[in-house]
Amino acid sequence: MKLSKKKSLRSQVINILKNPWLLLISIIFSIATGLLKPSLAFQLEPIGQMYLSLLKMCVLPILISAITMSIGRLMASNNATKSIKRIMIIFPVLMVFIAVTAILVAGITKPGTGLSTTTLQNLGILVNKSGIDLEVALNQPLPPLKNQPGLGSFVISMIPDNIFDALSKGDTLKVLFFSIIFGISLGMVQDSTSASQAFLDGLEIIYRTFNKWISWLTLLLPFGLYGLLSAQIAHTGLNVVFAMVNFIAVAVFTYLLIYAVSTILIWVRSRCPLSYVFSMAQEPTILALATTNALACLPSMISTMSQGLKFSLQTTNLVVPLGITVGRFGQVVYFTLASIFVAQLYQISIGVSGLAIIIVGSIFAGMASSGATGIVTLTTLNVVLRPLGLPLEAALVLFIAIDPIMDPFRTLCTVHTGMAATALIADQDPNFFSLESESQQDLITT
Repeated sequence: MKLSKKKSLRSQVINILKNPWLLLISIIFSIATGLLKPSLAFQLEPIGQMYLSLLKMCVLPILISAITMSIGRLMASNNATKSIKRIMIIFPVLMVFIAVTAILVAGITKPGTGLSTTTLQNLGILVNKSGIDLEVALNQPLPPLKNQPGLGSFVISMIPDNIFDALSKGDTLKVLFFSIIFGISLGMVQDSTSASQAFLDGLEIIYRTFNKWISWLTLLLPFGLYGLLSAQIAHTGLNVVFAMVNFIAVAVFTYLLIYAVSTILIWVRSRCPLSYVFSMAQEPTILALATTNALACLPSMISTMSQGLKFSLQTTNLVVPLGITVGRFGQVVYFTLASIFVAQLYQISIGVSGLAIIIVGSIFAGMASSGATGIVTLTTLNVVLRPLGLPLEAALVLFIAIDPIMDPFRTLCTVHTGMAATALIADQDPNFFSLESESQQDLITT
């Protein structure tokens, strides 16, 4: 009797911690604290950072185990060729699609044109107060640009010469490259009686262990969110927000548009009710907005796509990590919008070749930003601006100033579009319920 009461009490506590209303309350208190009590928000920031560190602690073990296990089993399966072909087609097509969408939205709304004199003065003041020699007038010739490493150097930098050094530094892209090669090799040497099968089973245990740890941390999300968001609000300057309000509005609208399209793709591919798809996407969406770290959302994304929407776990374990570490859809959109904004700000006309440079450059810049978060991500914007003859230095400080606002939406786009890519690539479990069956409709409702 006492044992059942304890279980009941524990279930009630878990249900309360998972209740979306508790998260809403946490967000309201975070905004109030950041605006009214910034000193308190700064004191709470270590709590939020500790929560984020606990999430990130699980990232590399999950990344290595999930990708190595998935590729190893995928290479040994009969449908390996089909999955790889889908990945090679869907990823580039999706990245080009979202980049073109961003170009169309920015071209129609023109966030960098028609700015008032006061707004331009605010932007200029912001640049000059950055503490760096960035006095570049918006109506003066652009300064010569320094030579920067090309895309060839980026490709070479993906290959780790020492995997243990890459692990110790948390170099996600190098770890990802190693995991892919390791998984391919392991899949090609394994057979039904080999020790490699036992090794793959061990990797699955590691993955499930850290996934369990993540599920426990999810229960503490309201408290971690409060520490993270309140400090973020306290760091944001309102003058900068007002000066860049056009760009912020256009970027948020673009992200919401892509979120809607991604949801439709998941809905069509999953053959589930739209309301069910929204409910399944709720947890990774909130995590993305709260943590601003796509890798921290990795376990939730895999769980949503495989357990919630019943896509193939094997393919999901492969595609989801690739989406957030290589696809970097949110960064592709942001770099595209930022490039057009700077060109409009300097009143530079961009032709067809310039638009092609923006699309290709934004995709590679997104890939180059793998493993980086926050303002570190923005430094790779030079991959796009340099070929266009636009200065990174003068624009960078503007985007750094509004990054606390944009980073959550950028992360959400990477996470949710990555889930859409998974839905397009992965097949559903053949044992998945059919919506025409009444008993299985009850399962969805439950």
